[in-house]
Amino acid sequence: MKNPIDLVAQAAAFADKYNMLPPGSTVLVALSGGGDSMALLSVLEKLAQERDLHLHAAHFNHQLRGEESQRDEAFVTQWCQQRNIPLIVGQGDVAKEAQEQGKGVEETARAMRYGFLTETAQELGAQKLATAHHADDNAETVLLHLVRGAGLDGLTGIPPVRGILIRPLLAVSQSDIDAYLTQEGIPHVEDSSNFDLTYARNRLRQGVMPVLRELNPAFVSTLTANLDHLREDRDLLDAMAQRAIQEARVVDGRVSIPASTLAALDHPIAVRAVKGLLAKVDYYQISSVHLDQILALAASTSPSASHNLPGDLFVWREYDRLVLSPSANMPAAFSLRLLTGPGTFPLDNGWTITVEETLCPDPPEQGEFAWHIARDGVTFPLILRPRQVGDQLRLPGRRTKTLKKWYIDEKIPRQHREALPVLADEAGLLGAAGLGPNYPRLAQPGQNALYIQLTAKHRETPTTEEKGQEET
Repeated sequence: MKNPIDLVAQAAAFADKYNMLPPGSTVLVALSGGGDSMALLSVLEKLAQERDLHLHAAHFNHQLRGEESQRDEAFVTQWCQQRNIPLIVGQGDVAKEAQEQGKGVEETARAMRYGFLTETAQELGAQKLATAHHADDNAETVLLHLVRGAGLDGLTGIPPVRGILIRPLLAVSQSDIDAYLTQEGIPHVEDSSNFDLTYARNRLRQGVMPVLRELNPAFVSTLTANLDHLREDRDLLDAMAQRAIQEARVVDGRVSIPASTLAALDHPIAVRAVKGLLAKVDYYQISSVHLDQILALAASTSPSASHNLPGDLFVWREYDRLVLSPSANMPAAFSLRLLTGPGTFPLDNGWTITVEETLCPDPPEQGEFAWHIARDGVTFPLILRPRQVGDQLRLPGRRTKTLKKWYIDEKIPRQHREALPVLADEAGLLGAAGLGPNYPRLAQPGQNALYIQLTAKHRETPTTEEKGQEET
């Protein structure tokens, strides 16, 4: 006679390793009615008594299998009623949704199911959402990732914990679950779609897994142990990458870091560092090819090189810094604006300009964003616009140059230049934001003057102290 299967002890030990089931937690159990989820519910029922867990179950009817889907819903409803377990049932027309979205049925079913489970957990205030993935599921997932192409993250398989999602049976084999169901006399329903060979996972499960077990009867348990080691390696690399990007800055939805910081990292850490930087601006999908392009840009000697990558991702050098930004967060240009007189005027890219009539103080203001311009000779309306080809400016104490040359010499990043306002009247430039006033138009102390101040919601250009090496 075989030894009894202590599935509760196995699940408890694994749960404790990842702190899945703190005492007093409210746990929502995803319950399909299949053997795996019925075993999970049984195990958590027993642990609930020991750990003061508050159990709820949730069932999603995909409406894909006609009477069989209704049978599953009725089965879990009756089972939970008999055991006084609160059950929430949801349903959705997966086939219709898949057709409308132009996606596969399997992908759509998963998205709708997890959407329902997550929403239900939030409504209940559940701290944990438990699913019945087990070691054989994990082995299949690793093999699918390997076939389709994956890095270390993909080869670590299904994560034991992700947010509130927990998988207490992830180290338990399918054979142990089946033995536990028989041992405890727990009924369950069979999903006929599990035998549909149009699904890649079913072909793998029925055609490949048996061969691997013939080659190594302990294949699943061996792989499960190896995945623990791979997760440890991955977590160490991730921690090293996070330490490397601690000095990153996030401004206006764009993230930047000294390019030399990335360039100095070993490649396995560097690619994780880039992913960590992108996560700071809520950008997660990127291929290995484009990760390498970003790292090449970090190692480049060009102070203003850039890449426009798929998925509306922009990456560029600002002298010694590397900047990454989704297109929605790129510096915004603005529409031409006519100023008919003094006042404060907001611009459509977040800048504000203030024009005041005053007497010029001693000394006059002549900074990068605020100036005293001689009132005599200024003709309204003033024109606030982006730079134009051929614009020339003479800064106080310096010679006349084109704005393009000034921007280069003053280390103003190329990606910000179109967002910097230029102020002019019919006689020419009065000044340029980020550079300063046009010297011939400056007021002298005691003269009637226009005090002009340009303010950005967030400053788009570096101060003199922040500017890097000269662009070549």
